[in-house]
Amino acid sequence: MVEERKNKKYPNRRLYDTGESKYITQTEVPVQVMAGTRIKVVDSNNKEDQTRQILMHINIEEETG
Repeated sequence: MVEERKNKKYPNRRLYDTGESKYITQTEVPVQVMAGTRIKVVDSNNKEDQTRQILMHINIEEETG
C-alpha cells in the first residue's frame, strides 16, 4: 500500500505536513514523491486541491534554478 501524505498550504507559501505534524519546505515535497509517497496539497483556507499547482511550481523552480 502506498503511503499518502496530506499537506496544507498557507497563504505565506508555507506547507504543513499533517502526517508528521510539522512545517516543511517546498524542497521536501519532491523528496516525498521520489520516496514513493503520494501527496495531496490542500489550501488551508478554502480546502481546494493545490497539488498540481505546487508540483508544477516546484518543477519550474528546479528547471530555472
